Amino acid sequence: MAMDITGLSNAQGSNGRGTRINNEQQNTPGNAGGSVPAQPSVHQGSPDTVKISDAAQAIQGAAQKLESEPDVNSDRVAELKAAIDSGEYKVDAERVADRMLAFDSLFS
Repeated sequence: MAMDITGLSNAQGSNGRGTRINNEQQNTPGNAGGSVPAQPSVHQGSPDTVKISDAAQAIQGAAQKLESEPDVNSDRVAELKAAIDSGEYKVDAERVADRMLAFDSLFS
């Protein structure tokens, strides 16, 4: 099905799809055929360097320290289990509520 759209040249129509080259590409030195754009030149200067900020280094150090720590404090878990089993562990409902409200306020 052919469509005739006014205002389009042959290069813009369906027959010229993918073959249109803008004037900059056609007039580029070393691009005699006009079909391949010139490659950008690569500057051979000083090598690139990266400096990590003091804050980033501190974060990296803290992350490494956390990796060396165990995920679970086994001694504290055993202590709490013993307190629960013996009935000595008491929940401070007011403290729990305060901490829940403080945590909830982070999201509002």
